[in-house]
Amino acid sequence: MANSDVVVILGGAGFIGHELTRRLEGTVAELRVVSRGVAGPDREGVRFMRGDVLDPVQMDEIIQGATVVYHLTLEGDWTRGVTNVADACVRHGVRRLVFASTSDALNLSRSGTIYETEGPDPKPHLRNGYSRGKALSEKLLLQYFERDKLGVVIMRPCLVVGRSGKLQHGGIGRWTSPTTLVAWGDGRNKMPFVLVDDVAQAMALALDAPGIEGKAFNLAGDVFLSAQEYAAIAAELTLRNIRCYPTNLILRGLSISIKAGLSAALKRRRQEGSTYYDMRSSGMITQIDNSQSKKLLGWKPNASLEVFIREAIASHCDPIHPGDLRLAK
Repeated sequence: MANSDVVVILGGAGFIGHELTRRLEGTVAELRVVSRGVAGPDREGVRFMRGDVLDPVQMDEIIQGATVVYHLTLEGDWTRGVTNVADACVRHGVRRLVFASTSDALNLSRSGTIYETEGPDPKPHLRNGYSRGKALSEKLLLQYFERDKLGVVIMRPCLVVGRSGKLQHGGIGRWTSPTTLVAWGDGRNKMPFVLVDDVAQAMALALDAPGIEGKAFNLAGDVFLSAQEYAAIAAELTLRNIRCYPTNLILRGLSISIKAGLSAALKRRRQEGSTYYDMRSSGMITQIDNSQSKKLLGWKPNASLEVFIREAIASHCDPIHPGDLRLAK
């Protein structure tokens, strides 16, 4: 039996949005799945709509009558899109706005553990455009929570992987070719992967979980692999020579700083996120705590390495035929 909620999923045709739509379909009165291009024909209880969060008129029309809004989009002008969505939510009395941030919004460059009660990176100006945009968006939305009593809930998915994703995930490191991974750092630290289905599960739980307004949730799964381990498993399953190389972040940071200085001297625009601080954070040195997500949402992410390998890695590997000559090596 569906409840009475009218739910808008902005970015509903994307990686996470598709899985969230699948989970919520049939459990709410109406789903409005919004993307820049219509993702499919309407069906019972589901409307597919065209919309852009950078257009305030469209957001006002789409959100009118909604009770819960999920903001999952990846627009370039971060704060403008967030403002348009939040303003429409306030005008139409939306009870809960669930915003998909990212673990990249955190400062993960230090040792130790970061907890869900901690805010986003206090130095967003030193981060790449994506991380900076998400961090600033979190801060902006919490102002709506304090000032307008908008029921803001912030989700921070970590390295999201799964069947509809890809093997060469950019968060693990720089893939200079399909078989060459250059890690952020030495490639040995354990990284916070999470299956896309687990992210959708957490977001669906946020629909009705009590007392979560104004809080942030770190969606880190319970299976941790290093970049080196990930590459080794992928190599074993594909029988390809997938290699992971370390990066000396100090030397690379020095090189980038020199290039940035030359660009400034020549009055060229500095490359986004080209700082040692940003690269160190990309290495995810900090351990990410997810205990609040489990306690307040009732979230139960996958903890099986076997399931993780099947869904995140093996699902992207072509089957090896018995006559493949690589098997004879």
